[in-house]
Amino acid sequence: MYEKKFVGLQEARLLVDAVVAQASEDPQRPVVVAVVDPEGELVAFARMNGAGYLPRAMALRKAYTAARMGSDSGAFGDRMRGVVPTLNELGDPMLVGFKGGVCLRDGDSLIGAVGVSGRSAEEDEDLARAAIAALSK
Repeated sequence: MYEKKFVGLQEARLLVDAVVAQASEDPQRPVVVAVVDPEGELVAFARMNGAGYLPRAMALRKAYTAARMGSDSGAFGDRMRGVVPTLNELGDPMLVGFKGGVCLRDGDSLIGAVGVSGRSAEEDEDLARAAIAALSK
């Protein structure tokens, strides 16, 4: 029998709330957060007031990449640089190589990913990691 763990709606909402709460300390720099299951399918999503179009799309793509590739989106992008001319060569237009998509694990099992967009790539990743750390407590 094959069994697979997935991030649940309750945990996904907690992750979204944690990102938004921390990002709200600087409301002039709104972010978007997406939580996906291990297959990259959306479980929860939120955008702060004033978030632009690009961050709305990128948060989902960062989370999708982390989940589908089983690797944080920035690390995946680093590995692919020099290997393929563009990530489009991999045949999946949703893949991105920017920081901000972080894998969500339960032990060794990938159960989903969190994607954040709207600030610098490093800040996006820090917000995602802080939310996952808060969930672990």
